[in-house]
Amino acid sequence: MDPEGGDAAVRPEIALSWKRSALSGLRPDIVPDPRPDPDTDLSSRLMEAAAPVLDEVRREIADTGFGVLLADSECRIVARIVDGTHLNRLMSHAGAELGSRFGEDRVGTTALGTPMEVRRGVAIHGTEHYLEQFKLLSCYGHPIVHPVTRRVEGVLDMTSISDRANPLFGPFLARAANDIERRLLEGSRISQQRLVEAFQRQTAESRFAVAALGEDLQLSNRSAADLLDISDLATLEALAADLSPGQSRTLGVELASGSPVLVRAERVTGTSGTVFVLESSGRRIVPRGGEPASLWNRTRATLTRLRDSAGAVAVTGEAGSGRSTAVRDLTGDRSASVLDATDIALDGLENWVQRLQRIVQTSPDVLALEEVQLLPEALLPVVAKLIDTSHPRVILTSAPVETVPAPTAGLIARCPGRVTLPPLRRVTGDIGEIARAVLESVDPGLRLSPSAVDALAACEWPGNLAELRVVLEAAAGARTSDRIRDTDLPATHRGSRRIARLGGRERAERQAIVDALVAASGNKARAAAALGISRSTLYVRMKALEIR
Repeated sequence: MDPEGGDAAVRPEIALSWKRSALSGLRPDIVPDPRPDPDTDLSSRLMEAAAPVLDEVRREIADTGFGVLLADSECRIVARIVDGTHLNRLMSHAGAELGSRFGEDRVGTTALGTPMEVRRGVAIHGTEHYLEQFKLLSCYGHPIVHPVTRRVEGVLDMTSISDRANPLFGPFLARAANDIERRLLEGSRISQQRLVEAFQRQTAESRFAVAALGEDLQLSNRSAADLLDISDLATLEALAADLSPGQSRTLGVELASGSPVLVRAERVTGTSGTVFVLESSGRRIVPRGGEPASLWNRTRATLTRLRDSAGAVAVTGEAGSGRSTAVRDLTGDRSASVLDATDIALDGLENWVQRLQRIVQTSPDVLALEEVQLLPEALLPVVAKLIDTSHPRVILTSAPVETVPAPTAGLIARCPGRVTLPPLRRVTGDIGEIARAVLESVDPGLRLSPSAVDALAACEWPGNLAELRVVLEAAAGARTSDRIRDTDLPATHRGSRRIARLGGRERAERQAIVDALVAASGNKARAAAALGISRSTLYVRMKALEIR
């Protein structure tokens, strides 16, 4: 059987695995990188649950010439039991060492990576392996699924030197995997209890804000509840992402409110959770210039300063970036009249000029002229004269200065007040605060989960705030509670910060899949057919590209 030749005798599940391997850029003759992942956790909850089961497995396979591997949820080998010198040498030659990554995207079809992809037990006979270096071995792999979360926590593999996997491997590993799953369930209860105890202990010992974040548990004292925004939880999770059990770190962090806090994060041993102690200085973080540190906060501060000043103001930015909202912020409670240059195409230039004259005669406090880049050049001297008068105060909105005609740019330059609204893609670090403000006008009382904030931060936002509002309106309609999760967002806006770092080819592939799913109304079978791939391949690529 030849992975590149497409042998018709190959079992369907193996043929699909070969196709996934090829889509990952593998060739049968390559030798994968044997270096172990330095972040492999050999003291995880999985290992804690599996340890007594593996001890029993070691006794049962003694003198059989078989080997057993355990991989974690990232398909990294975390335990290795091998009986027999020859098998040990072959497995080492194949790179099956602690910390080695054995996902299908790294080593192709194996009894570790393939069961992880299909979420069921799979036998891989010698020549069914995708890479040549594994073809002397036959194996069976069985996934370990958490009984509560239904996440695949790892995979058990049993290997022998043979052209076919032993039929007894399946029931043997199914029993062992079931024992580990049972212990994982017991461990989850113990883990949650340990996290609660650590939180209570820290709360009793500290006068500061205390929070605890676990896999399925969030705790906070009253101080933390008052201090933390939903987007801050995502920041805390990222802060603790690479902490080992028992390890701690202390860092200065700026919260979504602009408040500086000193955060001490400690990963609680025996859990997947972290306890955070936050000490606030009670001041906003400001650089030497005296303005809030982030671009978004600097823009808001500029609007506040200009609202209380005199003179004309020019608000520039991309479509949908909030120019009309900025006009309202600058106007405050003063009387205002708004005239939009886009109306010239509908009403005619003469009617538009007459409306402008009537507005000037009524003498409002503020005259807002929107989309001035669309004004005919002959009208610019008229607007320039209005700018030079002290009443009414003139506020212009326009596309970015670098995109407008030179005469319009000159008009904008006459305004003593200038504010450039950043596109949303440049302020994704403030997306939680921005989305919360928009959501307040969509459906007051709704909240955003950390996963939703993370997904929003990964988007490109060509439509800026206008697009964000549409997305949040859709999510508000799809929600099942008072908290919007990433799964409530439209399919086109479900992702993570990792998606923002995808290369051009992967981005194009992701967009093609998303478009096919939208066209098929979410039906994966129809989407796969439209893309010309199998449904299994679609599932794999959706997982790899984080399409939910």
